Amino acid sequence: MTVRRCATCGKEFELRFGDTALTVNCPTCDLQQWEATQAPLAQRASAAVADSPTFPITIALVAINALVYAVMVARGVSALDPTPRDGIAFGADFGPLTFGGEWWRLVTSMFVHFGAIHIGLNMWCLWNLGRAAERLMGRIAYLLAYFVSGIFSSIVSVYWHPMAASAGASGAIFGLAGVLVSYVYLKKTPSHLQINKNFLGSLGTFIFFNLVYGAARPGISNAAHLGGLVMGLVVGAVLPAAGDSEDAKRTRLSIVAALSAIALTGSAVGAQRLQAGVGELASIQELITQHKSDEALAKLEELTARQPQMATAQAMLASLYFKKGQFQQGVAAMEKACAAEPKNLTYQQQLGTAYGSLGQFDKAIGVYRKVVQEDPNDPRGFLGLGYAYMGLQQYDSAISQFRQAVALDPNSPGPQYTLGQAQLKAGRYAEAQETYRKLVAQFPSDPRARAALDYASRQTSASAP
Repeated sequence: MTVRRCATCGKEFELRFGDTALTVNCPTCDLQQWEATQAPLAQRASAAVADSPTFPITIALVAINALVYAVMVARGVSALDPTPRDGIAFGADFGPLTFGGEWWRLVTSMFVHFGAIHIGLNMWCLWNLGRAAERLMGRIAYLLAYFVSGIFSSIVSVYWHPMAASAGASGAIFGLAGVLVSYVYLKKTPSHLQINKNFLGSLGTFIFFNLVYGAARPGISNAAHLGGLVMGLVVGAVLPAAGDSEDAKRTRLSIVAALSAIALTGSAVGAQRLQAGVGELASIQELITQHKSDEALAKLEELTARQPQMATAQAMLASLYFKKGQFQQGVAAMEKACAAEPKNLTYQQQLGTAYGSLGQFDKAIGVYRKVVQEDPNDPRGFLGLGYAYMGLQQYDSAISQFRQAVALDPNSPGPQYTLGQAQLKAGRYAEAQETYRKLVAQFPSDPRARAALDYASRQTSASAP
């Protein structure tokens, strides 16, 4: 046995079998020092375990979205297919109202959704990305990034599509994806969490897939997605790292919040100026609702003179002209609306109808051919073509178009009735009789269908040899 004096406490102790000859402390002091060196590591592990299972911010965000959706349904809004008017009533982004002073819509629109599928997909994405962001960045940084990205996406969306009702959490969710990309890429994550390249790859796949999907699906605003994504990338780059001191984090977050507020305010003001005139449409629409058509017409003429490329204003102007019987002026305004938004099929159909009302059937046919080419599944384009051919007394061509409309919309009496009329005009009485017989069988209480069948039957009998 070898006796030594402890260098820490001064007590003598004996070296036992297995103890190193280099030991200078007694076993009690060695144990205390070992525990002291392991304490910080134990605290970091406890903090990680305590932090990972709870996600109050993500849960709260999902709950608010679900609550708004539940209130909408409870108030009579369709659970599967709400109308744009429904969304606007509950706070969706809409240019005339947002630019008209209702700036709160930039925030409320983040919590409004158009149906169960819309909110279901968004909440699934938020639950997955939100928990990762909340764990990696901390709750305050996560909440700041979510709202800054979401508000900026609303601004981009209302600027790009000022006359569309825009809503949903997808812009903020894309913002979270962008935040995570730059935050992880710049290695700002907590030191005890191992974040590898697979995580960045998954985020990249998510972003790419959803952008492609949004481009392929009508009604999805990729402008909002891109706006949120870009702002998220920037915010993630300027947020403080997880390893910074608490004082440094607070200072950095305060600076980021201030700069974000300035950027969002400047973006909103810039969007409003670049879309000058959109806010006026709300007041003009109110005048039309109040039957002050002369005052509304004067304001629209002034607005379109200043901004001839504002398609919505031109279309409203055309509608007022038509109501007043000023068809030439109405057609001219409708042509400008179509030129400003050539992909707007509603404007194209209205222009085709206007041409038909003026007896300009060749022009109507040209317009409706474009409509059919753009959307071959819309029966209204074929109906318009059929009416135009009827105007030119080209009944065989009209019958062909009406048959297409009937095939696309077999449960509506209108296309079948017009098909029968074209067959009667063409002298195809037996075909007309058969068309109206089917119509009566499908709609037995429709008096117009019964009268048409009686007429077609008499014509068939009269023409029989």
